This record gives sequence, structure tokens and C-alpha cells, in this order.
Amino acid sequence: MDKAPTPRRPDGLRIVTEPGLPAALVDHADLRIHQILEDSAVTYREFAVTEQTSLHMSPQGDLDSGWAGEAAGESDAVIFVTELPRAQGRDVVVVELDHTRSAAVICTPALGLLPSRAFVACIEAVLARLAGGPRDATGPVGGRWRSEDNGDTELLIARGISSRVRLICGMIRGNRPWRMIPTLTGMTAAAAATASFGVFFSSIWSMANALSPVRLSLISVLSIAMASVWLIVNNRLWETAGVMPRWRRVLYNTATIGTVGFSAMVLYVGLFGATLVAALVVIESDFMGQTLGQDVGIREYAYLAWLATSMGMVAGGLGSSTDSYDDVLRATYGHRERIRRQRADERERRREES
Repeated sequence: MDKAPTPRRPDGLRIVTEPGLPAALVDHADLRIHQILEDSAVTYREFAVTEQTSLHMSPQGDLDSGWAGEAAGESDAVIFVTELPRAQGRDVVVVELDHTRSAAVICTPALGLLPSRAFVACIEAVLARLAGGPRDATGPVGGRWRSEDNGDTELLIARGISSRVRLICGMIRGNRPWRMIPTLTGMTAAAAATASFGVFFSSIWSMANALSPVRLSLISVLSIAMASVWLIVNNRLWETAGVMPRWRRVLYNTATIGTVGFSAMVLYVGLFGATLVAALVVIESDFMGQTLGQDVGIREYAYLAWLATSMGMVAGGLGSSTDSYDDVLRATYGHRERIRRQRADERERRREES
């Protein structure tokens, strides 16, 4: 039977965040966190948010064993908010709580696409357990608390397929794929230029009119997939075997597919709208009707824009070769992981030199 942790009543609270979604979550929940502190049974005399470049990581991708030492004073509680996914086997780690140090780590990807409410619930749960409140077995996002080692460390574990899907969705949101779209200038230019051919060539009109919605849908899926694959391969976004654990590599690659795929779909929708407007403006309906030998309505224009957009996406994938490699990399977990490792190596070298 696990030993119940001995609570240590901290005097102050510090929240340490990584840039990106973790910092945005804390900023968005600022008022609610202050309210939680005021209503808490424990008096917290300090509330401060510190934005770090990244948390200290071990070469295996785990949090450094001294992760709480530098951020918390002897009488302060500290909560780290990180974008790093964490897992034990097939279980997702939502929160790690160290009663000895009065410290906790909240992993934002485990909170899913809309993490704000779950994040506040995690803050409440951590403060309640640090204060020695009732030890409910169930925590936020349906997770369950589990004691580790000698009972001084607890993990909030989420299990099942739904927890892993939520983790992947949270990672995709953490990549902020909407910020990737403006960097794909080469892809957008090539896609728009190719799609414009469909507006001016009557052979494309006839082909689009002859295709069924099912076939046009399959062509759309294929074009988006081809553009996404080219983006991943050309920018070397795929994580291969190395020092990174296999489970983390699989998560990163899955999140990369979702991130790039989302960006490609948004670009597709935007290009479709622009092509449809261009077709309506440029092509006179009577002239299109004479060419197709039938009455023309919005359906014919939409089918033309549909096919032209798919053609443009295929060409756009090739055009992505001219986009900034660094800008595309910033939208992936693997790139940020390599930055963490480089900084960890630098810290290790500084320790050895000193």
C-alpha cells in the first residue's frame, strides 16, 4: 500500500511557464488563478509567472531530476507548465506532483484542444493536494492519481484511447498550425498560379463538369495528402530513430502530420474561395454555357474551382521548396526538442567547466 504523502504548507506560489501555449494559458487564466488562491485554505503570499526558454530535460527526454530546485524557494510552491508530452507506457501523464519539493508539472498537451477549463482544474487539484486536502482518486480530464516511489511523488494518469487522442490534439494545438500558413508563401504562390489556369482553359471546365462529387473529393484528398507529404519530406520534419524514445518519436510524427495536414486544408479552403470568386468574375456564364453545351449555374463554377484548387495544391507542394526552412520547423515538436537538448548540453558543459 502506498504511503500517504506528508503535505508541506508552502507560503508562496510561483508559476513557471514555457513560451507558447503554456504562457498563453497562464495569462488567460490569471484572474481565475488569483481567485483560487484567495479561496484556498492555504495562504499564498506570492503569485508570479516566469517565462523560461524551456524546462531542464534529461538526454532521454524526461524532466531533469532537479527540476524544482532552481525555481522554488524553501517556503514556496512552484508549478511548471510545459508543452512537453509525457507518458508511462500507454498512459498519458497529465500532472506530476512532488510533495517533498511542493512542486508540480502540468503538461498542457494532455488537456486537449480546449485546455483552459482543464488547466484551471489542474491548478485547483494541485493546490488542494499540496495543502493536504481530501485525496480524491479522480482528477481533471478523467485522470486518476497514482503514487510513485515512496509516496512523495504522485502522477495524474489518463488512460484509454480518448486520452491519447486528446494528447495528439493538444500537441497539434501547441504547434499552432495557423501560424505556419503565412510562412508558406512559395506554396501559396505556386498553388494560386496553377489554379488560375483552370479559370482560363476551357478543357479544365469540361473536365470539372464531367467529374462526379465523389471523384472530385478523392482528388481533393489526394492533392492535400501529396502537398502535406512534400512539406514533411522536403523540410525533414519526420523524426527518425535516435536518442529520442520511440513513444515520443511516434507522438511527434503524428502531431507533425496533423499540423501540416491542418495547414494544407486551411490553405485549400482559402484557395478554393479565391478561385471560385475569380471564376465568377472572369468567366461569363453564357460563354461557359456555350463551351459546355448546357445551362451554367453556381454548380459548374464550384466544380471548376474545386478541380482547379486540387491542381494548384499539387503544384503548391513543389512550390514549398522555396519557403523558409526555419519558419516551417518552428511549428514542430521535434525542432523544439532539439533546441532543448542543445541547451541541456550547454548547461552540462558549463557545469563541468565550473
